[in-house]
Amino acid sequence: MQVNKLNLPVSAEQIRQGDVGEYERLFRSCYKRLCIYAEHIIGNRMDAEEIVCDLFVRIWERREQLPVRVSLESYMVSSVHHEAVNYLKHAEVEERYREKVQYQLKHLDLLNPEGVDTPLTDMIEKEMYELLEKAIQTLPQQCREVFVLHMMDELSYEEIAVKLNVTINTVRTQITRAMKKMRNALAPFYRTGDG
Repeated sequence: MQVNKLNLPVSAEQIRQGDVGEYERLFRSCYKRLCIYAEHIIGNRMDAEEIVCDLFVRIWERREQLPVRVSLESYMVSSVHHEAVNYLKHAEVEERYREKVQYQLKHLDLLNPEGVDTPLTDMIEKEMYELLEKAIQTLPQQCREVFVLHMMDELSYEEIAVKLNVTINTVRTQITRAMKKMRNALAPFYRTGDG
């Protein structure tokens, strides 16, 4: 799917100079179409809107560096396309990881088919929680705060961004860093034995 020509009625130069009215016109004129384009690529409306919102935040935060040699329209469409493709790659990695964890849990269930607590399963569970707690405490402050709000308080990326006054992109980056740390901490529990 190609996004229809946006026919932007705005001046990139005025946005570079900090013209809020021109920036608002840019948002109103193409937000919906860019969301539809992103949703067509990734198949998820909320995440598509998040990608487009992140783009608008970046445009404003980096307005002085807006590309001069490329049209604003081309820049926005290619940025949304790039972020949507990255989203799909990241989702694929997460899905592979989720499948691996489910495989490992299934094998733990085979070791303990009745699901009855045994001294061994209790010990493994306790050790996992201790490793996770240590890993969480070693995270940098903002990363730890974002991770706890998302995983423990179950806030969405958008809610965390508003609460901490940061961009959704920052939230996403911090969650990715935290998850990597958690995976490393729990690596001994997820060995498949094929290496």
